[in-house]
Amino acid sequence: MGDEEILMEKAVRKLEAARTLCEHGFYGDAVSRAYYAMFFAARALLSRRNIYPKTHRGLISQFGLKFVKNGGFQKEIFDILLRAYEDREEADYGILSEIDQKEAIIIIKGALKFVEECKTFR
Repeated sequence: MGDEEILMEKAVRKLEAARTLCEHGFYGDAVSRAYYAMFFAARALLSRRNIYPKTHRGLISQFGLKFVKNGGFQKEIFDILLRAYEDREEADYGILSEIDQKEAIIIIKGALKFVEECKTFR
């Protein structure tokens, strides 16, 4: 199995974990896992071009440049990754607010769209 397949499998597993966590009321953790589902799906696509960013911001930047700006990936779906990145930061490191069920569901549904788009993107 190559990098792309391994990374996409990780994306699918993170998405499954996000759903399970949300079902049990762990909304912040669910958002974090949903973000990582998108992170690994984005890494899978970037690996096709032998691009391996070292940071989260680098991944988002490279993905935006290579696949959104110059590649036809839907910006609306890419925007889900940006929102999830911010929510994940708040969920994992923030002390002021808690992620609620509504936001978790929005991010998980968005992550599903993002991962599916990455799977079929050519």
